[in-house]
This record gives sequence, structure tokens and C-alpha cells, in this order.
Amino acid sequence: MMPEPFVSVKEVAQFLRMAPRTISRMARQGRIPAHPVSGSIRRTWRFKLSEIGLFFESHPPTPTIEVGRPNPAERQQ
Repeated sequence: MMPEPFVSVKEVAQFLRMAPRTISRMARQGRIPAHPVSGSIRRTWRFKLSEIGLFFESHPPTPTIEVGRPNPAERQQ
């Protein structure tokens, strides 16, 4: 059996239908499973799609409200 290959930020972004910058930020913050492959300050990240899939299956996203925008439920009519 062949080991699972590591994939790039761009491939994870396509898999999750998210922006690559968002994936990079989440990796940097430790919010998703990621593997740094460079020792510099500006890290290069690699991922395993199986880890990403399992992570999001066990950690469903919670809705967030952006700061500075009114909550639609609180709008006055």
C-alpha cells in the first residue's frame, strides 16, 4: 500500500471550496491539521486530505458574525 501524498494549500482550498489565504491562515493558527515543511518564518504548509476530511467531519464549522456588520436577526424594521 502506498502512503498518502501530501498536498498543497491550493489543493486543500479546492477540496474545501475555500480561499487559499484562508487555508494558510488556519494552518498558521493551528486550527486545521497541517505540516510545516520549511524552517523559515514564512512557512510552507502541506496537508493530507484524509486528515482534513476527518477533522471537518468531527469539528463542524460554527456560524460566526463578522465584527462591524449588523446581525440580521437583530435588525430593526
